[in-house]
Amino acid sequence: MTNPLQSKKVVFLDLDGTIYLGNRLIEGAQKFLKYLESSGIQYYFLSNNSSRSKQDYVQKLSGLGIQTSQNRILLSTDGVIDFLVRNQVKDTYVVGTRSMKEMFKKQGIETNSPCPKYVVLGFDTELVYEKLKKAALFLLDEIPLLATHPDMVCPTPEGPIPDIGSMLALFEKATGKKALKIFGKPNVEMVQHLMKKHHASPREVAMIGDRIYTDMELSNRLNCDFFLVLSGETSPQEAARLPKKPALVAENIGQIIPSA
Repeated sequence: MTNPLQSKKVVFLDLDGTIYLGNRLIEGAQKFLKYLESSGIQYYFLSNNSSRSKQDYVQKLSGLGIQTSQNRILLSTDGVIDFLVRNQVKDTYVVGTRSMKEMFKKQGIETNSPCPKYVVLGFDTELVYEKLKKAALFLLDEIPLLATHPDMVCPTPEGPIPDIGSMLALFEKATGKKALKIFGKPNVEMVQHLMKKHHASPREVAMIGDRIYTDMELSNRLNCDFFLVLSGETSPQEAARLPKKPALVAENIGQIIPSA
């Protein structure tokens, strides 16, 4: 079989549903990363899950036997923070976890301002009704909404659970307001700077993930190869119905490793 990684300089890897599911490492993940390292292929972890900080991800991966650094981790939160810093915004109201808010505070951004310039919605696994109420009232007062990513659900070992896309639907029903801007995958700004850093053309890049509307859509916008793994959200039946087929479909990331 032809090596699907031949001529690749950079590989972007989804985390939830691709490298791990909950607290379980997906079969072949460590072996795949070792193959990339031995082949001299650069790789980065991408996650739309804004409930954790980069340090949280480093610690989680370490606990699963994968040693990495914050420099290899790209989060949807990064795009929001970059947007706020570039626009010199210091006052926000963040619906998010403590870890997410810490990332904002490190950049000098207030996350519970009484007069926010933006409401920011993250994947808040510590959500309480008071946060929804306060955010909704700000939205009704014409404060614009930013969202870290569009995912409708987050894959877990027990099954898919509500993610930001579901919360955006709640706010739209309650207030009539939609997000002014949504960050994270599939926005190409998340990874384009790394393609430039490594002088990698789209032909020299691969995206690996388990979702069609984020991971595959990102690859479509980059015009690079997409390798779909069936270890997360997308089922074999859904994969078979896709009008545009991925460059490769595998049961898990370990199966992408070229045969000896």
